[in-house]
Amino acid sequence: MQIDLIRHSEPDYGQVRAADYFGFGLDFSQLTPRGVAIAQAAARDPRLQGVDLMLSSPYTRALQTALELTRHTAIPVQVELGLHEWRPDMTGTRLRTAAQADEAHAAFLAHHGRATPDSPWDYETAAQVRARAAAVFDRYSDQGFHHIACVTHGVVMRQFHPQAKIGYCEFITIDWR
Repeated sequence: MQIDLIRHSEPDYGQVRAADYFGFGLDFSQLTPRGVAIAQAAARDPRLQGVDLMLSSPYTRALQTALELTRHTAIPVQVELGLHEWRPDMTGTRLRTAAQADEAHAAFLAHHGRATPDSPWDYETAAQVRARAAAVFDRYSDQGFHHIACVTHGVVMRQFHPQAKIGYCEFITIDWR
């Protein structure tokens, strides 16, 4: 099965920050006007021709990107929890600030996505990110899909194609099983 992994477009965190949302609340962020334009331009990418199904992370920035990518096509969209962003706190209870999330992310990067026994952060490991996304891909491969696209997040994409920088609406194509 061919999979086009697509990073979501440029998010605008202003509205959710103004409402004092943090943690998962930031995931309600919509796209900037520039982000909408980036996604609309990406919708003309010829790699979308022949896509059987568009999968999307449940985060607003990914869903809005998928909407723009499929607005003028007949590609159906399915939301998939397993394509969500990296989790800086697996307990969902320890992080209280964006600065703490940044510290957890710095630890994740410093340890190459692996957990360490001395870390104060219980973040999702790279192996866990890969396993949850792979389970999604396997399910669609088992259903006989030949070509899907997935709007997801850079950290998810890097588990299948090591690339330090992934731009907004950048496509990375992989062959799955």
